[in-house]
Amino acid sequence: MTPLQEQFKILQEQYPGAQLTSLPDGSHLIEVPDFKLPPGWSKPQVTVKFLAPVGYPFGRPDCFWADSDLKLANGNPPQRTGPNPIPNVGGAHLWFSWHVGAWNPNSDNLVTYLYVIKRRLNEAG
Repeated sequence: MTPLQEQFKILQEQYPGAQLTSLPDGSHLIEVPDFKLPPGWSKPQVTVKFLAPVGYPFGRPDCFWADSDLKLANGNPPQRTGPNPIPNVGGAHLWFSWHVGAWNPNSDNLVTYLYVIKRRLNEAG
């Protein structure tokens, strides 16, 4: 089992509906459905998607995507977002330009990256 598969198995224990898809360029798409959102958003939950790049875990994840119809509760778009397809996947998704500061491939993993996403989504804005 690869490090990615091992880490995905751990992520799937916390998010049983999560899916891992191999992409043509060697990266992998991780999808986490029913990701709960705090108040301040237009919906109570979304599907969160992010990429494990080629070379993961030494190549760190960067940015993430959510449902294309996600907005703030007041109807405005969230900051640092825009309509942007997922590379090698396409489709309509809301891209969050959100980057992890420090990444240690020996201690960080898919779950810690999902915490980065969760921290961003806990800041409705």
